[in-house]
Amino acid sequence: MAALIIGGDRVAAYSSYLQRLGYATIRHWNGRRKSECHRQIPVDTSLVVILIDQVNHGLATKTRRVANAMRVPIVFSGSGVGQLSEAMASLRA
Repeated sequence: MAALIIGGDRVAAYSSYLQRLGYATIRHWNGRRKSECHRQIPVDTSLVVILIDQVNHGLATKTRRVANAMRVPIVFSGSGVGQLSEAMASLRA
């Protein structure tokens, strides 16, 4: 399984958490540059995590639209692994 984290600068804690959940490949886009709005979500992505406090709004909107079309689950989280854990729990429910 592969996950894509969008937003943030230091994502090591998020990556470690997702690896413990079984995501072997973790990709990261910092989400602040306009040029990142043109990137494509890799086809092997099985989860998209958007760190809402640290991402370009246009990129978040486009990513949500594309991920929904690809039927890839999206998790919106604030900063902190605790908030990501809560968001992931709601995804599994």
